[in-house]
Amino acid sequence: MIEATKEKPFSVFNEDGEIEAIPAEVDHFALLGVQRKFKVDAEVLESRFYELNRKLHPDFFMDAPVAVRIRSLDATARINEAYQTLKDPIARVVYLVQLESGKLEENERTPPPELFEEIFEAQEAAEEFQCCADEEEAENLRERLNAAMGCFSALKDGQRTALDRLGAAWDEAVEKNEPAPPEVVRKMRSILGQRNYIENTLTSLRRALEESE
Repeated sequence: MIEATKEKPFSVFNEDGEIEAIPAEVDHFALLGVQRKFKVDAEVLESRFYELNRKLHPDFFMDAPVAVRIRSLDATARINEAYQTLKDPIARVVYLVQLESGKLEENERTPPPELFEEIFEAQEAAEEFQCCADEEEAENLRERLNAAMGCFSALKDGQRTALDRLGAAWDEAVEKNEPAPPEVVRKMRSILGQRNYIENTLTSLRRALEESE
């Protein structure tokens, strides 16, 4: 595990103003010069992104050697990727947790055991509703789908609240120059592992209801 507090900003330009090749191990936080934290100052992030983009504008390297132009294009791509990831709260926390504890397995074939029954019943109701010809039964299924929508929306809101609480504990550790607490990382991984299933279930329910209108 790499301690976030020991990461140093990476300078894209050396003392002579030349573009440095960016090693693969340089993370998005170090590249944009922000702390590896749950919450990032959006204005600072945007400012650093645009500052680097201006300095790497292709017009400055039109007559440069091929190797320099390649480094400028690589740096631009890396900086764009870093900014797109860090400006999005969910993408940022996914990236943060993966840096700390390895790649998340978000695409497993089976949903988490604690959500399996609820997801199965919701998807089953959506399938029945889409091919239901009986008006009374269809209305009963519609009520079930709306109830399921409310349930999974509440789960999604609860996840975000839990992530905010855990993120505050993460950032507090960083401010103390300490690594993220293992229990915080574990709980974040668990929440993020369920995220896709909840989102996909909500999408299925919403689509079934919309197609019936």
